[in-house]
Parts: sequence; C-alpha cells; structure tokens
Amino acid sequence: MKITARAGASQALVGPLAVFTPTGGLSGVKPLHKLQGLPNHNYFPFDTLEGTAALADRFKPTPNQPVDPPPVAPSSFFSSGESISSRVVVPKTSGNTDVLHKIDLKTALQYGLAQGYPPLHSYLRHFTRENMHPNIPYAKGPEIIITCGSTDGFAKTIEALSNTWNKDHGRPEEREGLIVEEFSYMNAIQAARPRGLNIVPVKIDHEGMKARDKGGLEDVLENWNESKGKRPHLIYTVTIGQNPTSGTLSVERRKEIYALCCRYDIVIIEDDPYWFLQYPSAKSCHLASQAVQESRGAVPGTRNFNAPNSSGYPFLDSLVPSYLSIDIEGRVVRLDTFSKTVAPGSRLGWITAQPALCERLLRITETSTQQPSGFVQSVIAQMIIGPHDPNGRGGGMDGTGWETDGWVRWLEGLRGNYERRMQTMCNILESGKQLVKPGRRQSIADDWAVVETVPMYDFVWPLGGMFVWIKVNFETHPLWKEVDHEKLSHGFWVHLTTDKYLVLVAPGSIFATTEEIRVGKSWSYFRICFAAVDEPDVAKTSHRFIEGCKSFWRKKNVGDIEESAAMDLDNAFNLIQCEPNLSMSSQSEVKSEVEAINSIYGEGTIQQILSSVGTDFYLLSVPQCPVTLRLGVPPQYPDISLEIVQVESTGPATRKGYGTRVLVAAKDILRRVFMPGQACLYDLIQELDVNLREESSKEEAESSRHLPQNIKNTRGVPTETARSKDSADPKWTLSEPVSEKKSVFLARACRVTSTGEVDAAMAHLLSTDKRAVKATHNISAYRIRQHSAGNEIIYQDCNDDGEDAAGARLLKLLQMMDAWDVLVVVSRWYGGIKLGPARFGIINSVAREAVVGCAQKQD
Repeated sequence: MKITARAGASQALVGPLAVFTPTGGLSGVKPLHKLQGLPNHNYFPFDTLEGTAALADRFKPTPNQPVDPPPVAPSSFFSSGESISSRVVVPKTSGNTDVLHKIDLKTALQYGLAQGYPPLHSYLRHFTRENMHPNIPYAKGPEIIITCGSTDGFAKTIEALSNTWNKDHGRPEEREGLIVEEFSYMNAIQAARPRGLNIVPVKIDHEGMKARDKGGLEDVLENWNESKGKRPHLIYTVTIGQNPTSGTLSVERRKEIYALCCRYDIVIIEDDPYWFLQYPSAKSCHLASQAVQESRGAVPGTRNFNAPNSSGYPFLDSLVPSYLSIDIEGRVVRLDTFSKTVAPGSRLGWITAQPALCERLLRITETSTQQPSGFVQSVIAQMIIGPHDPNGRGGGMDGTGWETDGWVRWLEGLRGNYERRMQTMCNILESGKQLVKPGRRQSIADDWAVVETVPMYDFVWPLGGMFVWIKVNFETHPLWKEVDHEKLSHGFWVHLTTDKYLVLVAPGSIFATTEEIRVGKSWSYFRICFAAVDEPDVAKTSHRFIEGCKSFWRKKNVGDIEESAAMDLDNAFNLIQCEPNLSMSSQSEVKSEVEAINSIYGEGTIQQILSSVGTDFYLLSVPQCPVTLRLGVPPQYPDISLEIVQVESTGPATRKGYGTRVLVAAKDILRRVFMPGQACLYDLIQELDVNLREESSKEEAESSRHLPQNIKNTRGVPTETARSKDSADPKWTLSEPVSEKKSVFLARACRVTSTGEVDAAMAHLLSTDKRAVKATHNISAYRIRQHSAGNEIIYQDCNDDGEDAAGARLLKLLQMMDAWDVLVVVSRWYGGIKLGPARFGIINSVAREAVVGCAQKQD
C-alpha cells in the first residue's frame, strides 16, 4: 500500500459524545461540552490519510487439499493483475455516530482505548471468535486485545504471568522458568532473560516440540531438578512453520502436550505469525522425494479441522487449528500479528485469551504502550472493514471494504504465492542434495556401472512458514576428521557468502537456546528463507546454494578451511534480511561493557579484532599482567557464555608456562561467574585480577622469608612490617560498574573500625589500584561506632574529591541505611558529557550495592 497524507486547515465540527456500554453499544447521545483534557482534533495536521492498496484477489490461491500444484510461471502468480489496485481514504471526520464503524482521523489520532481502535477491535474480535477459532470451548468465548505486534504481546504476557528474579537478591529455588523449543525465535528468549527466567529447552522433531521420549516435555517436567528453580509454569512455542525449523505441530501432538500442561499447571503462550501460511502440498512432495507412501494424519488440508462448527470458509477450515480449540481450562494465550499478512512495519497484532487474563493484560497495556498507532489501525480497518461514510474509501474496487470475504481471499492468495516459492526452492534443493563422487565402480559386465554419491545435506519440506531448515552432513566432508566441527561449519557459512555464490543463510547457532545446544549440535544446521528475495531469485539462489555446497565438499586442504573460518565479515548480521533473528541489543550491551572496562582499566584493555555472524573476537590485555587472551563472544551473549579461546601473546620476560596458568585460571573463573542473561566480562577481569594479585603476593611472601629483615620490599616498608596484621589489605566488596553517557561509576566498600583503618584503606587503594588513581573523582564516606567505658563514640566523615556535595550525599545514604563500621568509595571516570543531577542517583545506587554486599559478607 502506498500511503500519502494531506495536511491543511479543516472546519470545526461539534458532535455528540459517544460512550461505550459494557456490551459495546452506545449509551446516551448528549450534546456535552468536551472538557476532559484531550487535544483538539482540528489542530491535527492531517486532513486525510490515503493510499493505493491491492485488491483482495491479486494473488492466485493454491488448493486447500494436499496435492502438488503444477509449476507456474511467475507472471501467473497474479490473478487480478499486479497493477490493479484500490484507493483507500481515511477522512478527517466521519458523520457516522456508531463508534464501532466510525473510521476517521478525528478518532484514530486521538487518545484511545488500550484494547485497541474500536472499529478494528470489534472486527478482529468477531473474526477471531467466528472464523479463525469457531470451536473454542469457553462458555462466553475468548476476548482479544490489540497489540504492537507479537513481541509486544509476548512481553506483556510474561509480565502478567511471571515474577522477576535476580541472582543477587533471590534464592535459586525461587527462580521461575520458561519452556521453549531447543531451537527457538531468539527475540522472545532475549525478552525473557532480563526477567531472570530460567530458559528450559525441550527437544524437537520434524513437527516441533516433543511430548514424550528422552528430552521431551514429559521427561523434562517429571525429572525436574528443584535446585535449578521452580518447575516451569510457562511454555513459549511457535506451532506452525516454527522459526527456525519450520515444523508444524499436529492436532494429536497438541493434545498430548496440552494434557501434560494440565497435569503440571502450565500456561501455553502460542505465537503463530505463520498460521495462514500452511502448505498442504509439502507433505506429499516430501514423501514422494523419499519414495514413501503418504500419511495424511497431520497435514493441513486433509480434513475439516473446524468441526463441529465451520468457519464459513474452506480455506480456514483446512488449517491445522490453534491450541485454543482444545483449551478446556483457559490456559492458552495466543499471539497473532499482521507482520506476515500485511507488513512487519505495521507493528500490529492481537492477543486472544480467556476473559479474566485479557483483563489483566489490559491493565498492563493501559500503563505501558496503550493502543497502537492510530495511523496504522485506521488504514487497516478502512481497507478491510470499509467506510460507513461517503468521505471514506475502502480496499474494494468500488470503494467498499474487503470485508471478511476479501480478507480471507487475500490470505488464500498470499498462502498461494509463498507455497509456490517453497515448492520452487525445495524442488531444486531436493535435486542437489547428493554430490557425485569422482570416478565410478565398474561392474563385472561392461554394460552398467555404479555411481557413488555423498549426501551433503538433508531437509524436510516445510508444512508452513517461510523457512527451510537444512541439516548439513559435515561428517561426509573429506576434512571431517581433521578440522574442528564448529570451524568447519563456520568455514562453510563463509564460503557461501563469497563472490561466486553470494548466498547468506542463518547459522543454527543464533537460534540455540542454551550454550550446550549451541556447542553440541547447532553447527549442523542452517536456516534458509524463501520469502524475502524477489520471485526470480528464489530459483537462482537455490542453485547457487547447491553449487556452493559442492565446491566446499571438494576442498581437501585444511588451510582452505582455516582461511574461510578466519575471514572478517564486518556487518554480517545486517545481511540477514529474512527476519530480525538477532537482537541488536546484545551487540550494544557488549559495546557498553567494553567501554566501561576500558574506562576503568585503561584504553585498550579489551578491543575487538574480528566480527562475524558466528562469533566476535576480542583481545583482553590482562591488567597488571603481561598476558593477552583471545575471547570469543557469540551473538547471543550474555544469554550464553563467552569463550576464552587461547593465549594470544605474552611479554618478553614472562616465565615459561605463565601464560597457560593465566588461561586456566581465567577459564575456571568464567565457569564460576557466568550466569545466563548477566554480562560477565567485568566480573571475569576483576576476579582474574584479584586471583593473579593473590598468587603474586604468595610468591612474594614465600621469597621474602629468605631475605634479611632490613631489606625493604617494593612498597618501601620493611618486610616484617608489610606482613603485619595491622596493615592487612582491606577486603573490598565491589558493585557492578555502571556506564552512563561514557561516564563510568564503580563503588567499593570495606569494613573499618577506626579512622586509622580508613586512612590505611584509602592509602592502599590509591597505591595499588591504577584504575582508582586514574578516576576523575574518588568520593568517599564512612561511619564508625566505638564503645568505651559504657559510652558510645561515633566517627563519621566524607570527602567530595571535587564532585560537589557528592560526599555529603554518600554519608546521608549510610545514615539512612543505618550502616556502621563501613567505608564506601565511589570512583567516577568522567566521559566528557555532563550528567547533571542524575549523577547523584547513580553514585548512591552503586554505593548502596557495595555496602549491602559488604554487609552480607560479614553476615
């Protein structure tokens, strides 16, 4: 749809005040003066919202039965003609007084109801209840709420149905969980991680989530280990055209999983963006390619799934139904979206659930997003529903709306085009799976020969969605036993992107829900999208993929693989255009963490050297140590752990074996400090720094035992004095570093019982910690309580260190916390951008964290 908007002056209209009744009708019509606090619609700069839109029958459908439609030329994909379109107009004002049919900018651009724009909400509610899911076993039917897309709907659902958990404040047994497919849509996983939810993968097969067998849902729930947290009570699943594996869950499997959810009291969050894109022909085509007789048990189109109540449309009746159709206990939350049926940029969808849960979701919506964009809602409503006013025009040729007949016809045609694309790609991929080995085996007779082939990859024809999930058989590659499997996989991925092939597929590692799955099996899988490229390019790209596979299988030199695997592919994430597979927030989080570390430890402490879709590589110059380590940071970090790859370099005078000792210590520390969803780079460096200092001190103490007593150590203090109890190093407790507009804040706290200990602790800090010396400010405060002869003596003081009033605020914080015998120091490394009063909030926040941590250590 091409959208234009006309701006200009308009006449003021005085109309009645329409009020919703609980049944959705109108209560009274009274000429009230509107003084309720809304902006005046006459000052909205848009007079109309107009666009050209496709007719509902633009694309050719495919049959609803599981047959293989004959190949057709791309030009015949259009039944009404691509150039034929309608003109959709949303007027400034509509004279219609029925709020359920009043579509205009006056109402669409005004503050609205959280459940959605009334005309669109009313239509979608009816379409959902009567046409999409006519057999939901709820007494009064389900309710819906319009959302800003499925991701928004998911975020609100987990907010309503889960409690947040933090490793620093919650007990492990209180942690809640989210069950997911072992390969899953990572945007949802990354939305759940910050809430502290335990991500629990379940094994999948060609349909999707498994109910039985080892690693299936029943096995996971029956053998749940309570030490990992509470048994999960939420499932997130994509059941049609699962992203990334393209599996489609049968009704029989749904019943098995639903029964387990009833037994273990689990709510199912069913995300179905591809529900209308189900392909009846895929099953028969796949079985035909395998020379297997067809079984029609779980295939879209094999029967009327909407029994006893029909949707009124054979196309909708042929689709494998939602979990809602068997939801006898009201434990299903379904997420629908216009992203795949209209456009992803519309950011529009809806939640369907039982009424009581919808009411809770409505409360969350009222205090967060409120209703989605009025521009988008009004245009889509006008296109489908059509105008009830002479000034408006809908999506039909005559200016009426598509209505439900047209909307379903559009969905049929859309499915048809994607199904033909799927067939084009899969037919070509099927023909190229085998690599013919050079040479042939001669038989005893001379009139025939045996040709040997190598299976390069396998796949199952998708019953829905936009993807083909490829399992690459690397074990058949000539270098399988000589090259690390992940490296071989990465080399293959890079090889496909070279100039000769120019094919970018999504590696399975970016969909792995845990580190174990990523390392153990994700390198075998790749996702190919047949939806995004132009129609003629589907076949071309498929052929190039096959040629790329063949040429990679002909590589017999390990050096060729090493070269491909080490290639630097800057901005490679941006090339994956099929869908936002990766959350860019993970990249920005790493960048912020690196900036904070370099601000504290010095520029160049950690720096990126290589970027690719598989892993980003960084060099870590270990503080106070002549060793540099190479780190591998996967795109899912911090959901999965980073990797310490190797010792990159050591200083010229470094003792033999010291680099290996640092590497082993770093790997051990990483295993201890990493928590899924929590950034750990700073913790790793801090712990490693402490570890190496302690090791150095032990070696120094051991060697100093044999020195004369009058020989001084490196600090200029006699050795015996340096090791005395009175000058013991303070036991600092550190906060997490906070980075804000390039300024970094870090707090330390330690126990002190005298002003002498305060002075000693500050002196020790500034003489041993180069980071603190480089800080712009070291703001401090302390409180000490002593008792002598029955009297209580209090010592307290603070130091701004150039940050006006910050020390006094720190002291006030200690007083409010009733903290005693503690010294807190907040270091700030100024980044060049003034923060204003906000800096005091950050200073107090990190200080509080350090003081609480210090107190917990004492306890």
